[in-house]
Amino acid sequence: MTYILATFGVVILLVALGEVVGKHIPLLKRMPLPGAVLGGLIGLSIGPELLDLGSSLNIETTTQHIYKEMGVFPMLFINIVFACLMLGKRIDKPSRIWSRARPHIVIGHIIAWGQYVVGIILTLFILSPYLSVDPLVAPSIAIGFQGGHGTAAGLTSNYETFDFSEGKTIAYSIATVGVFLATVVAPLLAKTLSIKETDIPSELQNNEQKPDEERKTFSGSTSSLTMHFALIALTIVLSKLFLDFSIYIESILRPQSDQLFTQFIPLFSVVLISGLFVQLLLQKFNWSHFFRRSLFNKISAFGLDIVIVSALTVLSLGVVQEYWVTILLLVFTGFGWNLAIFFFLGPRLFKRPWTPYALSDLGGGTGTTASGLMLIRIVDPKYRTNAQQSYSEKQPFYEPIMGGGLVTAMALPLVVKLGLLSTLFITGGILLTWLVYAAFLIRKT
Repeated sequence: MTYILATFGVVILLVALGEVVGKHIPLLKRMPLPGAVLGGLIGLSIGPELLDLGSSLNIETTTQHIYKEMGVFPMLFINIVFACLMLGKRIDKPSRIWSRARPHIVIGHIIAWGQYVVGIILTLFILSPYLSVDPLVAPSIAIGFQGGHGTAAGLTSNYETFDFSEGKTIAYSIATVGVFLATVVAPLLAKTLSIKETDIPSELQNNEQKPDEERKTFSGSTSSLTMHFALIALTIVLSKLFLDFSIYIESILRPQSDQLFTQFIPLFSVVLISGLFVQLLLQKFNWSHFFRRSLFNKISAFGLDIVIVSALTVLSLGVVQEYWVTILLLVFTGFGWNLAIFFFLGPRLFKRPWTPYALSDLGGGTGTTASGLMLIRIVDPKYRTNAQQSYSEKQPFYEPIMGGGLVTAMALPLVVKLGLLSTLFITGGILLTWLVYAAFLIRKT
């Protein structure tokens, strides 16, 4: 227990240190990297992989325990992050959301499914035959770019089950580069594509009124934060029970099977869907007024900070050194695909001005959902368009499926069970379907 508390304290201090360093070093001030990323890199540099500060201070045993506990943190805290994605967020009728967020949903799925396709093609024709890399590296672009560090952490058990533990480090590395691309390269692109007031048609201007801040409150003796955490805990517990029940049912239906399909479903992907279910219940019984979306956002951001700094601190540099060519090829291929879709479909799917809308999907497809929101703030700081609203409304149609959702969670088992060629035909067919639908929408407009 002592080591758990010490590890928690170290992780928080690393995030704070990363934030301070990022604000006071001139070069880093121009590169808006999150404090968690910088803190994780600091933790990695002073850890046993590089400087090994613990040995220098004769506290090697303590630091070993701390780093061991820290290796578990990403798999735990990612459930908090995914539980918060839907809680406190008013869920409108699917038909209304679809009409407003349809271009985001289409371009988001095209980017996502395309990352699987180009990753599989790269693995089939270059990585496996010439670099002798395990075929399980094929989904790494989607896992790292869309899911980020948290999704990579949540898939740890799958990587270990399939005897490719290096895959987690590769996904971590891609996620780290993705955050860099989304927070440094994409903002530079956003500044060159800034919009003018005259670019915004009146019908696309943001006229949304601010929501009513008056809410029901809990008992004065009970902290609102506690009740928000209680709802998160309930969501996670329900998810665990549902997952265990699913495994039990499959074991009855397939008693002769050595490996159950449901055993490969990570808890965090079920938590995301459970959060959606819990939020719908809150709305149905008019209990959603007790909970604030802003507080869930803060809790989610805190959990994500813990996930990122822990994942980076315990990164295996030996694996990075061994697979650096593979990592670079995957990153360049994935980001090249993202940019191609951004420039080709962005101005065609979205009405003028298309940049804040398409940039959000470029950021989300490279450095997780939060990066997309950040890019909207850069290119449209006064929120003169409805880009933020439509991008946020995309998530119920996207996150439970692609961005760390069920497809991302099941990518590794599918490659193992079906092989790369069969998986390529499936993902390629789905990508083609989305492309045809995009062409239909473009012709319709």
